[in-house]
This record gives sequence, structure tokens and C-alpha cells, in this order.
Amino acid sequence: MDLYTPVAEQIQYNKKYSIPNTFLLQYDAMRRQDFRELFMQEQDENMELGVWLENCRELIEAVGLTWRGRPGYDWDWYVNVGFLEGYTPEQRESIIDEVFRLFQEIFGEYPQVVGSWLMDAHSMDYMCRKYGIKAFCICREQFAVDAYTLWGGYSSGGYYPSKNNMLCPAQTEENKIPVPVFRMLMADPIYNYDGKKIDDCDVWTLEPAWTSGQDPKVADWYFETYYQTPCLTHAQATTGQENSFGWDLFGEGYCMQIDKLVALQEQGIVSLQKLGDTGVWYQKKFPMSAATAQVAEQDWRGAGQKTVWYNCKNYRANLHFSEGKLWLRDLIKFDDRYQERYLNKPCEGWLATYDNLPIVESRLWSRENDVCAMTLQREVANIHSTEQSDTTLCVKVSFADGREGSILFTEEGICFENCGDILYQWGIPGEETKLTFADGKLCGCHNGFAYEVGIDAQITNLSNGALLKTRNNVINLQMDIRN
Repeated sequence: MDLYTPVAEQIQYNKKYSIPNTFLLQYDAMRRQDFRELFMQEQDENMELGVWLENCRELIEAVGLTWRGRPGYDWDWYVNVGFLEGYTPEQRESIIDEVFRLFQEIFGEYPQVVGSWLMDAHSMDYMCRKYGIKAFCICREQFAVDAYTLWGGYSSGGYYPSKNNMLCPAQTEENKIPVPVFRMLMADPIYNYDGKKIDDCDVWTLEPAWTSGQDPKVADWYFETYYQTPCLTHAQATTGQENSFGWDLFGEGYCMQIDKLVALQEQGIVSLQKLGDTGVWYQKKFPMSAATAQVAEQDWRGAGQKTVWYNCKNYRANLHFSEGKLWLRDLIKFDDRYQERYLNKPCEGWLATYDNLPIVESRLWSRENDVCAMTLQREVANIHSTEQSDTTLCVKVSFADGREGSILFTEEGICFENCGDILYQWGIPGEETKLTFADGKLCGCHNGFAYEVGIDAQITNLSNGALLKTRNNVINLQMDIRN
């Protein structure tokens, strides 16, 4: 496989516009003379170099460990081999130190930005304390793709991770890793969540290697949805493609997207930045994880679906509209005391899971005749979103009978006003999740961790959930409770 040409071509296209850009280098790439010479020759004030943390045989053997990859694999994408999670915390530190040592030996300084499809909180905290990292980047939300699941984190924008769980934003200074994390690959806010195959496609991102990332009209929709609809504090996306896909596959889409982004920058709509500069900007502007939103009120496929994502330090939520129905498709609570599975011990299997505390999980808990959702009981004609402050998003709801209501997302919780009753269906939760109602609260236990959500409504228990009836035309979900 030609791994060199895609990098050289991307460098030249970036130089065409003199745009800021970031390349993240894996250990074995740094050891290749052709890559070293390329970056040392081409690096200028617009190019930032950082580290891509995946393991290879050369790296593991360099720190005195035994390579456990499958026969014939000098790089193995199984998590217990190819990622830091597959090793003890002490071994992770040794691996990190060796990667940083080689980077410093070649480029004369330690890297300031680090990326990987997934990283554990221990390693993030270690790199932050020892090397003064400015920004991290990890994979988008995905369920059981390749060898890992990242499900239940920020859907967009940056956040400060918890020392206990890298996918969870910190609520306290004590548990905060003071370096922001950003998600990669520009996920489709409507179609990425369900992961369904439509028109022979089940990859719903703007990656230029895939069909959606090669279509100029779809790219226009992505950029408008990310940057020209209500987003609260900021809208951020990471574009690009790893070189292993090959320039023949993604080159045309990459150049098309760069052309469009440069035009948007000239119009003052976006700012193209190096990853490290975005991290420094975030740290100066936000002392804690900032609230963000993604609003898609147009459907690029013409199917009439609309969706609204809200993220803050206490929870994430997804409000979805289709065919007259409006429901919370996803609702996840954040608690920075909830520990990731590999914080203190290695991942022993080939796949890894990162998550948070589920309340509504339409994708994972729904079956054909047993849906998981919080659904408004009135037929809905339309929705429209507006920002009310840096932390508050208001969704205006027009009902088919002419009535008007609103749904207010704040850092404290969600307020449904004049929206009628809500049917809360659990679907079929996973074996590690239990949900019950008690004393006006939803009580959950997930992966051994207990959590609560306050519910200000008249609660009628059903066999698989509850009917939430309004009090004075209002239903409140309190999401900032820490039990």
C-alpha cells in the first residue's frame, strides 16, 4: 500500500491555499526516512505535527514488551494489541514516553497534540501533566465499528474529559483533565446515530473516502448544518482522512472539501485552525466544558427528518422529528465519578467499549415492537430552534392542531412547556442497565454505577416505562443531580 503519496498530496493541496493544518504521525511512520525527510522539508508555519497513538511491533518491542499481534501483523487493530488500553497503566506510560522521545529526537521538540481512535483517561492525564499537551482528538460516536465502541459522549464541540472516563466531561475541577478533547470525522447529525444501511451506505460522516464525503451538495449541507445553524458556544469539526485509504479513493473529495472550506473562511463563516490552536483557544475561553448544539432542520436526503443535539457538562440529548412524531431519541447523563472500564486494568479482549449513563437509548434498546424513546403524545407539524444564551437552546414546537409549545435545553435539564404528555418507553435495556422510578426520580444503575434524574411530572408506571403527565402544562427533567 502506498502510504506516502496521500500525505504528500495533502501537503501540497494545503500549501495551495496556505491553510493551517495538522498531521499526526504514528511511531512506525516517524521511523521511515521518506516520511521524516518529507515533513522536515515541507513543514512551515502553517503545518503542525503531532502524534497518532496506535501501537506497532517496533514500538512495543522498543519498550521491552512482547508483541502480541496476530501472525504476520506488525500493526494490529485489535484493541488489546494496537491501543494503549491493552496494557497496564505503567506500560502505557512507557509506550507514551518512547513515542514522545522519538518525536523530540527527530523534530527537536515534544508534540503538543495527540490523536487516536480511542485513548484512556490515565494516559490523557499523564500526557497532560508530563508533556503539556494542548489538545486531544478521538473518534466520532460509533457503536461496534472496527474494534471499539464510543457511545454516549459529546456529539460535537470540545470538552474537558474526566480523570475517570475520557468520554465523560468533568463536572468538577478535581476530576478535570485540563486539556480539551475534540471528535473527528464530522458525523452526520441525522443518520449517524442509527447506523442503518440506506442506499448501500452505512457510513454517515463527511470522510472524503466515502460516498457522502465526495458529493458537493452533501458537503454543502454538512457545512451549513455545522456552522450556520444554532450551535451555542461554538461549532467545531475535524476534516481530513487517514492516508491508508489511498489518494485515488479520497483525493477528489478531500480537495473539494478544502475548496469549500476556504470559500467559507473568506466569507467569515469558519476559521481554519491547527488542532493545537483550537485547544489553546478553548482553554482561554471556557473554564469548564462548554455547551454546544447541532441543529439539522433540513434533510439532505429529502426524507423530511429533523434533529437537534444538545451537549453540556451534565448530559447530552437528541430530539428527533419524523412523520409527525417528535421524541427524545437519545438522553445520556454524565457523571465524572463513573469510571471507564480500562482506567486501571488492561482491555483483555479484542474490542473495547466507552460509554456513559443511559436514560434513552433508541438505537441500542429498541426492537421492532418494543421501542425506546420519550415521545410527545401530540402530533407535531414542525420544529424550529433558537439560541437563548450560550448555554440555553429553545426548540419551538408547532403541533398539528395549531397549538404551540417549547422545549428548553439548559445545563440543569430539559423543560417541556405546553407540549402535553410524554410516553417514556425503555425498550429492552442491556443486561448491565437497570431503571426504576422512586420518589419523583428515575433511578438507574449502569455497569455497577448508580445515578438519578429528577422528573417533575405526574408519573404513571407502565410495564416497560412510564407515562409522564404534565403539571401546569410543564414537564421538567432535572439532569444535574449527583446522588
